Amino acid sequence: MTRATPPLAGATGAPATVPPFDQVAVRVAPGPDLVVRLPGVLLVVGVPDHPAASAAPPSRPALDGWGPAPVPAAPAAAPAGDAHVGELVALCRRVSAAGSRAPGTRLHEELRDWLGTVGDPPSFAVAAATEDGLALVLAGDGTAEVPDLGLRLTPAQGEALGNGTLVLDRLVTWPPAALHLSAGAPAGVAPHPLADLEAGIVPGAAAVLAPAPAASAAPAPPPSGTTMVRLPSPNGRAPLPPPPPRPPAVPTPPAGAPEPAGHGHEHHEHAVPAPVAAAPAAPAPPVELPAPKKSALLFAQPAEAEPAREPLPIPGAEPASAPAPEPADERARVKGILCKNGHLNDPRAGFCALCGIRTTQQTAVLVEGVRPPLGLLVFDDGATVSLDVDYLLGREPETDERVGSGQLRPLLVVDQTGGVSRHHAEIRLDGWDVLLLDIGSANGTLVAPRGAPGWASLVPHQPVRLTAGMAVRMGGRTFAFESPHGGY
Repeated sequence: MTRATPPLAGATGAPATVPPFDQVAVRVAPGPDLVVRLPGVLLVVGVPDHPAASAAPPSRPALDGWGPAPVPAAPAAAPAGDAHVGELVALCRRVSAAGSRAPGTRLHEELRDWLGTVGDPPSFAVAAATEDGLALVLAGDGTAEVPDLGLRLTPAQGEALGNGTLVLDRLVTWPPAALHLSAGAPAGVAPHPLADLEAGIVPGAAAVLAPAPAASAAPAPPPSGTTMVRLPSPNGRAPLPPPPPRPPAVPTPPAGAPEPAGHGHEHHEHAVPAPVAAAPAAPAPPVELPAPKKSALLFAQPAEAEPAREPLPIPGAEPASAPAPEPADERARVKGILCKNGHLNDPRAGFCALCGIRTTQQTAVLVEGVRPPLGLLVFDDGATVSLDVDYLLGREPETDERVGSGQLRPLLVVDQTGGVSRHHAEIRLDGWDVLLLDIGSANGTLVAPRGAPGWASLVPHQPVRLTAGMAVRMGGRTFAFESPHGGY
C-alpha cells in the first residue's frame, strides 16, 4: 500500500489547522451497515447479508386449550463475515484505547498487518486523526468523498493485496468541506442536521464528518485600556439649537406720569410688573503686585534682608549624609567568557554574539556577569519575544498565581482554533540554555528541530532544550527559537 502523504485531489492551499478530531460533529445516514466512532477513529463497515432461515420443523402435539406447541428452531451459525467485522471493530477499539491524541499513524500500520492475514475482509472506510490531518483506509466497496468539491477516493485508486482485495491506504489533509465515508451500501434519506454521533456503534449507510470551522473574520477587540471614540464627519455640521424665546417687552411709563383714565384700581391688579434692570457690576480694583525682593530704591530704606543660606559644598569634603543605597540588581548572573570588547558569551560559543569576534583566542577563564537575553521567539504572525526571564505561555496566563507573584512573566498566545490551553507551556532559562516544558495542556505541544521530517510530541512535565532554528507548535499557532547563545 502507498505510504505517500498527498492531499485530496483538488484541494488548494496549505493544510488548514483544525480542532481535535473528537470535537468535530459526525452525522449518520440511515442504512444497513455499521458506523463506529471511537476517540480519534471513525469507521464505516459493511455487514454481510445473512442467509434466510430454514423451514421450522413440525410442531409438537397440542396442549390442552393452548394449541400445538412450536418447536424452537436451532440457532443459525453466524456467517464468517461477521467474525471479520468483529475483528475490525476490536482492532480499532484497541488502537483508540492506547491513549494517543492522534492514533491515525498506528492504526494505519495495524490495519496493514491485519489485512494481510484476512482472506475475505469486509468492505469498510476508516478515517483516523494524525498530527497533520487524517489517515484514510478503504477496502472492498469503501469510499471517501467530498461532494462539495467533487473529490472521491475508492480502493481502485490503491493497490491489490495478495488475495486480490483492493485497498487504498493514504494520509491526507483535512478537506475544507464535509467528508462522507461509506462501505458501499446505498444511503437512505439524508442525515438529520442536528444528529451528532459522539461515541458508540450505530447502524447506518454513511458517516458525514463535518469540515473544520474556518477562522473567525470578526474584527479583533481593542486592547485593554483603550477607549474607542467615533468622531463626527469632518464635512458634516450639526444644526445649532434654536435660541430660547425672549419675553415680550413691556413699556415702562415715565416717572410721575398720570395713569390712564378708566382703569383705577383694576389697572394695578392686571398690570404686568416691569422688569427690574440689574445694577452694573462694579469694576474690580486693580491688583498691585509686590516689588521684587531683590530690588531696592536708592537713597531709601534698605531692602529686606534675605534669609541665610546653607554654605556651598567644598570639593573633596565628605558629604554630611551618606547617599541612599542603590537597589540591588536582581538579574540572573552566569559564568561565561568575555571577548576583548567586554561582552559576556556562552563558554560553548566560538564567536561573540554581539560583535562577532572569535572567543576561542581568549583564555578559558570563566567570568561571572549579568546574563544577556538568550534569544528570540519568532511567531508565525511576525511578533518576537526576547528571552531574558522565564515565561508562561497560554490563552490566559495572567490567571496563574506564579504570574501574580512575579515568578513568571505572562506570554499571551491567541489561537482562533481553540487549541491553546489557559496555561499551556513554560519557557525556562537554565544557565545558558532555554528549556520548553508542557505543563499538561489539553492538546499537547509539538516540536521539530531544524531539518526534521516531522513533528514530535512533548511528554508533559518533562523539559526539552531548545536548539537554534527549532519550531514549536501549540494548537494552531507556531513559533521558532532563534539565538546566537546556548542550545548547541
